[in-house]
Amino acid sequence: MEQTLTSKRTSLFGPLPTRGIWTALDLTRGQFLGILAVSVMLFLFIGGPLWTHARASHFWRINLSYAIIPFAVAAAFYRNGRARPVPIIVASVVIALVKLVLTAVLLVLIGVAQS
Repeated sequence: MEQTLTSKRTSLFGPLPTRGIWTALDLTRGQFLGILAVSVMLFLFIGGPLWTHARASHFWRINLSYAIIPFAVAAAFYRNGRARPVPIIVASVVIALVKLVLTAVLLVLIGVAQS
């Protein structure tokens, strides 16, 4: 009895998880990551690229990048048909905390790279 070996091609990276923090917030993965990405991109590029102004004041950069989060979350919940104040606030706070960690790490890395 001869068995043929079939080589299944495996990918280097597995698929993104379908369940995560976004599931508990009643957002889709795309909505959660999209809001987070837009907010981080605003932080990086408002007033010019962050790396060209790493030691400058980041007042407007910070305020505008956080201000967009509740509006984007409200739009996502409205699109999902579940726009209620408490879930919008909770999801906004969670995304803001994740963004805080990401942007702090990015700012430290940029500061260290420019030293």
